[in-house]
Formats: sequence, structure tokens, C-alpha cells
Amino acid sequence: MPMAKSSYAVGRISGFGSIVINGVHYQEGKASVVDEDGEARSAADLKLGMVVEVKADEIGETNSVKSATAQNIMLASLIRGPVESVGTDGLVVLGQTVKVTNTTVFDEQLTGGLAAIKAGNVVRVYGTFEASTGIYTASRIDLQDNPQFYRLRGAVAAYDATAKTLRVGNATIDVSGVTVPDGLKVGSLVRVKLQTTQVKGAWVAVGLKLGLFEPQNNDHTEVEGVITDFTSSSVFSVNGLPVDASKAAFPDGTAAIVKGARVEVEGAIVNGTLVATKVKIETDDQDEHNGFDVEGVISAVDAAKSTFVVRGVTVSYAGNVNFVGGAAADLKKDVKVEVHGTLSADHTVLTATRIEFKH
Repeated sequence: MPMAKSSYAVGRISGFGSIVINGVHYQEGKASVVDEDGEARSAADLKLGMVVEVKADEIGETNSVKSATAQNIMLASLIRGPVESVGTDGLVVLGQTVKVTNTTVFDEQLTGGLAAIKAGNVVRVYGTFEASTGIYTASRIDLQDNPQFYRLRGAVAAYDATAKTLRVGNATIDVSGVTVPDGLKVGSLVRVKLQTTQVKGAWVAVGLKLGLFEPQNNDHTEVEGVITDFTSSSVFSVNGLPVDASKAAFPDGTAAIVKGARVEVEGAIVNGTLVATKVKIETDDQDEHNGFDVEGVISAVDAAKSTFVVRGVTVSYAGNVNFVGGAAADLKKDVKVEVHGTLSADHTVLTATRIEFKH
């Protein structure tokens, strides 16, 4: 009996109905959902802007919509730790520089967006990491209440095998209590689990693994990330994952395929290498232009504030909205709608530009 075809994806959640990652709709209702610590979560914990790893069945296409049924979903934040400082366009978390863009989603608790974050807050940052600069670009920032461990994915900037310390960004990490993976060196991409209290100015590692992610062989892969190593447009790495693009299509051309570029790569992982069939350039401007899409049943309406909630997302319809199949007066609890919109000024609310009633 032939084995069922499998698919794998890494990317940010840009929509709901089923969760939308890299343009593919993944039905998440029956999936096992866990966080980075392996703790069980639920589909309700999945939020716009989160980056997740998805293992699913074969991707199909109906009426130009690609979809699959997710089997396993893991939250894949880049940083979980304390805020050291906040600037006008970003913040420093656990010794790492984090940039905020127009498409960074903020936890609804953070009314005011970036301005609501204070030094000492513990946050979870999702997004992309540019190894060449050490800068993280946030796709979502959540507040965290007393986590048991901190987490960090990044590149090793310095490693002292004698002192058993390494540095990621400006964070010094004591690795004396963990097994150091073979081959670890300056430039290696790592995932580190940390105690929440520093000892003699260093964070204490309780877990250390190579790679930002750990995909297995599969029949179809869609990975969104940053080119972390570059030999040519045919040979490079995304998030540390080797890519063979020698037979790939490049709809945006190859001139922008350089180290530090953000790309979406389609293909299949074979023996640890992503054999690409398509490589596309991704940009913050594209993300902003595309906006977010949420489909589901309205769970609450606040007519006084011109907002409603669908799939856990607060939607504002106070602006100029194109209504299809209904009007503002028809926005009531248990009504099914499909919303397209962009983020509010503080990045905590979805400002609707189009609302379609699904009868």
C-alpha cells in the first residue's frame, strides 16, 4: 500500500478560515497543536502573525485555492524573553535587536502597540531572522506571563569551547550544563532553551540544538524565510536549510536572490535538502499590500465601538468598508463573514476594508 503524500510548511499566519500560510489553506481543526516546549495548545491559540511549522497531508487545489489538512502544528517563535529597551521602530529583547514593521501584529493586551511595551516586560516574538545582520523582523509580538523558560533562535556570534560559553547577539549564554552539538561554530544557527535568571551575567542554557527549524523529508514543502547562506541563485540556504534551486522557476528573476533576502521556496525535502521547484521574493511592502483575511462566525459585536470579533480577531468596521451581501446593520452574533483588512494604527485590531456575508 503506497504511503500517503506529506507536506511541510514554515511561515506566518496571514489569515483564518482555515489557517493561511504562504497562500495555502491548512484545515487545523483536527491537528495536534503544541508550543516550542511541547506543551499542548489548541487551535484557538493560533493568532494572526504567528510563525508556525505545519506537517500536513498532500496539498490539493480547487478553484485556484490550495489547501491541505494539517496533522501537526508547532508554534515557532524566535525569541521569548525580557525586554531591555524600546525605541521608535523596534526593541531589544534578550540581547537581540527586533524591528517592527507596518505588518507586525501586537497582542490585544498591548493597546497602543509598540508604545505599550515597557522594559522588563516578557514578550514572545515571531518573525524572520537575518543572519547577516543579526536583526529580527517581528511578525507578531505577544506578552508572556511568567514563562518557565526563555527561548532564543539565532546565529552564534562567538563560541568559547574552553569557557563553555557562546554569544547570540548581545546575549552571553553558559552552555556548560548541556551537550554541545557536533559542528557548532561561529555562524551556526541554533535553538537555545534558557533559565529565566542570569548567573554572573550569562543566561544558562538547559537545551541547545542546531538549526532554526528541523524539517523532515517530505513530498511538498513551502518555506518562508531569509537566505542565511549564499553561493549562487542555484545553491543557498533558507533559515539554515540547504536549497538546491538548479531546476527551480524564479517568477521574480534571480537578481534579488542574495544573502539576507526574504523568500518563499516551494519544493520537496530530500535527504535534508530542499529541492526547489519555485523561488519567490517576499517583501514587507507585499505583506502590507496583501493585508490579512479572516473568515468565520461572529462571536461578539460592539456596535458602539463599531467592532466585532471573529476567530478571536477584533475587527473594526468604522472606516470605509465595502460590504458584500449585507450591511453594517447585519453584523450580528453567529453571522458568518469573510473579512479583508489591514492593521489599525496600533497594530492590535484588523481594520476592515471589505466584509462579505457568507449565507
